[in-house]
Amino acid sequence: MKLPVITFDQPAGVFYLTALPAEEVIRISKVDPRKMDLETMETGGGIQREPSSKRIREITEYADTVDAAFPTPILLALSSSDCLLGENTITVLRDKAADIVDGQHRVLGINHSSRFADLTLPVVLMLDATEEQKALVFATINGKQTKVPASLVYDLFGVTTGRSPQKTAHEIARAMNTENASPWHRRLKMLGKKTYAGSSETLSQGTFVKFLLPNISSKPDADMDLLKRKLPLPSRVECVFNSYFREEQDSVILKILMNVFQGAKQTWPKEWDEPESYILTKTLGFSGIMRALPKMVRAGKIHRDLSEEFFAGIFQQVKSSMDESERKLTSEYFSASGSGEAEFGRMIEAKIPTNGTQ
Repeated sequence: MKLPVITFDQPAGVFYLTALPAEEVIRISKVDPRKMDLETMETGGGIQREPSSKRIREITEYADTVDAAFPTPILLALSSSDCLLGENTITVLRDKAADIVDGQHRVLGINHSSRFADLTLPVVLMLDATEEQKALVFATINGKQTKVPASLVYDLFGVTTGRSPQKTAHEIARAMNTENASPWHRRLKMLGKKTYAGSSETLSQGTFVKFLLPNISSKPDADMDLLKRKLPLPSRVECVFNSYFREEQDSVILKILMNVFQGAKQTWPKEWDEPESYILTKTLGFSGIMRALPKMVRAGKIHRDLSEEFFAGIFQQVKSSMDESERKLTSEYFSASGSGEAEFGRMIEAKIPTNGTQ
């Protein structure tokens, strides 16, 4: 297959830019992950990491969505003996001739999707690159990337026009941060950092949404795609807020969360207002409460009581137990390594009513 190419020079060498149907990229390329020999304990093979089945699955699911887009080039390394160079053209002479330097998960994920035949991918070819050159390019591309803050990612869902679990979670976080009656009023770092030095913002929007989103949908990307296609959403009974979302009752989700955290604030007013000394409004305290949230909400639904008083009653019992054992909501008693939030969550779950009484 003769491909039109644009040639461009960079300090690392000459590159050739083209575009190929995804099935052609799959046909001419191969993945050669770097491995360790268990006998010699030495590494060898190609320069790629071992493919992640989770990442491949995520890309496959994304490739099948209505808005799938892959505008970033796949980088392939090719020997000049396996191709013919013409005037602004290149012809690859055999299958599996090119090593994937960058983009293996995209290629493997697209290959498993139902729409791979519909996709055209940008491709950059490098010829006769040494293993050292391929390794340096791979390490530079993947080692210098800066991950986009989760708070910014979720905030960008606010500019979308349609409904999605992600947008609902963002809008709820925004309402919790802006409404005067909210216990989190001006307490969330909406873009992942404080708006000014010395502010009372103790929790990032990214953390807030991370723990809220699974309670709305266990497959938010799939649900967003279904909504864009104007298809009905399946019931996700494992998510305590899913029925409210499907019925477009986002305000109910907001009200329940307001009641949960007003109950916590009412129970621990000093701890709530002194984040420099206590963990309650930091990631550790928040995530501990959110770990217990599904069981609290399910119990509230059974008892037909999702009021602030219902949640405060649970927290009051937790506080009483802590007072008896002389424990405080500080990092001295709750480890920030991950075990602290789990322990706090278990303490709350232990006080959730099961027989109609608290």
